[in-house]
Amino acid sequence: MSGDGTTEGTRVELYARSSLPEIAEKRRDQIATRLDELANAGHISQVEIHNWRKKVSLTADCREQTRYEAFTEWADEVGVDLAPFFDTRTCYSMDSGEKGERLVLPALCLAVYRDGTLQSVYPHSTNDGSRSVMDCLRAIESARRRTPDPDGATLTADDDSLEVSH
Repeated sequence: MSGDGTTEGTRVELYARSSLPEIAEKRRDQIATRLDELANAGHISQVEIHNWRKKVSLTADCREQTRYEAFTEWADEVGVDLAPFFDTRTCYSMDSGEKGERLVLPALCLAVYRDGTLQSVYPHSTNDGSRSVMDCLRAIESARRRTPDPDGATLTADDDSLEVSH
């Protein structure tokens, strides 16, 4: 995440598969609770929680496909990869009985927006390894501790590293 440490206009969207094993449901609930706590503490201004399907057709005109396209555009712009968390596979359809290429979505995903612009998506992969949903929560928490230095630059936490922005 990058920015000036303010939370105004910061929206976090949690996406979770509509059907999850019990342990993943508990994790989803923990993350949702933590996001609410972060919002109540002023770390973010808005939280939205959405369900999505485990897999969708690559040609589907649906919310999951639209989100994936936006997330892919963000990943390309910042030089990270959504794989292996978002994946395409040949899958068997219980409905049609046919095999086809499907986009398989992660069980849990966070998208962070600032003033309506997508700033980051978790999970994702970098050259240094992967960044998890929990890494996102830690980055949000640390964003409030950022302070401007005397020359007007702001130190920002970005995936366990620091960057300087003016």
